[in-house]
Parts: sequence; C-alpha cells; structure tokens
Amino acid sequence: MFREGEDYTIQSAEKYDFYDEVLAHVPIMAHPNPNSVLIVGGGDGIVLREVLKYQMIKEVVIVEIDPKVVEICREYLKLDMGAFDDPRVSIVYDDAAEFVKKTKRKFDIIIGDYSDPYQDLPAGSLISEEFYRNISRLLKPDGIVTVQAGSPLFQREIFEKIYNNAHNAFRIAKIYWVPVPYYPGAIWAFVAASNSIDPSIPRNQCKKDTKFYSVEIHHSLFVLPKFISDILGDRGETGSVQE
Repeated sequence: MFREGEDYTIQSAEKYDFYDEVLAHVPIMAHPNPNSVLIVGGGDGIVLREVLKYQMIKEVVIVEIDPKVVEICREYLKLDMGAFDDPRVSIVYDDAAEFVKKTKRKFDIIIGDYSDPYQDLPAGSLISEEFYRNISRLLKPDGIVTVQAGSPLFQREIFEKIYNNAHNAFRIAKIYWVPVPYYPGAIWAFVAASNSIDPSIPRNQCKKDTKFYSVEIHHSLFVLPKFISDILGDRGETGSVQE
C-alpha cells in the first residue's frame, strides 16, 4: 500500500520484463555451449526463470545476501513461476563479493542482478575492479559475464565506474541497453564481458518464449545511442574495448 509522502521505486513488472530478459538471454545466446550459471543477487527469481528456459543449462547457483528476499518473493510475487523448485538450482546465502573471492567453482555464465550499487549500500562492493577480476577468474573458457550497469541518464557515475572496472578486468567489455518503461529515465544499461569471445554475437538459435528479446534484436542491443557513446568517449568504439 502506497503512503503519501514516501518515495517508491518499481522493481519489476509482469508484462514488460525487458530488463531480466536481456540480462539472461544475451550471455546464454552468445555462448557456444553454456551449461553452468552463477547469478549474483537475483533473489526475485525472474532472471533464474529466464535462464532455466534452456535445457542445455545443467546447474544454476544463486548467491543472495538476504534469505528474506527469496522468501518474500516466493510467497508474494511468485514471478519465478516455480523456478526455485527446479532441481538444477542451488541457493547460497552469502555476501557475493566474499563468495567470488573464495570459491573455486567455475561457470560458463555469470550474471549480476543486484540492487542499485551505491557505495554505502550492500551492492556497493559488487562494482569494484577487484570484484570483476574475481568473477573473471571464475569463468570457464568462452565464459561470459553480464551485469546491470544502471541508468546512463541518472546514474552516470555508477554507469562509468562499472564500465571502467569491467574494461580493466576483461579483455572484451561491451555496453548494451534496453528500454525499461518503469525505471528512472526509461533506459537501462548493461555490460557484457568476456576474455575470449564477442558477447554481441548470438551463437545459439534457440527460440524461447520472450516478450522483448530475440536473436534478431541481440545485435541491435549493442548499437548505442549517441549520448551513451559520448559518455564512453575513446574508451571504446560502440562500447567495446579493442580485442
């Protein structure tokens, strides 16, 4: 129930869930043969739901800092559509920055679906260069990372920090974007990164039930509006580092 005088932010919408689709489908479709996925955050289960649409995915590990997030989302939102009950899924309740520092497990895909990473909030540690170097270490050959990079309009400092740190930690780092009507500015940015392959090229042809994502639109997600290209400047033509 909304209360007068309080600020609210819409986090998800059933009919226009473009954010979660591109966060999940871009890396899976760009990877030649993905089997294992690590989701950092994602306690609402929506990215998980999209990942599990692929039968080729054999294992998904979710690292969520707060068990209450999963508990409440499962009980009230139910947007995971039963994904948490899939036998391929395991949940680790831990600080993701600590988890990626100490784990020896390797993954084909790593997805960063965390809350706004302001410095003094829990997700603030998930956009440091150290964090990206740690997840780079966890990637199998041909591994791909995608992370949400905030609003390039209203969170420019966060957007630039995420891109710069990913740029320094991976051989390839590309910006892509999607319209999200219920987010501030209605444009949301993401980083897709890898040490071996270009994530802007879809390599799988699996047709999935989606509202926004398609193989055809995959390429266009990496075509940047000029104002985003201007922010990046000479750090990368069309949002990419030179390979």
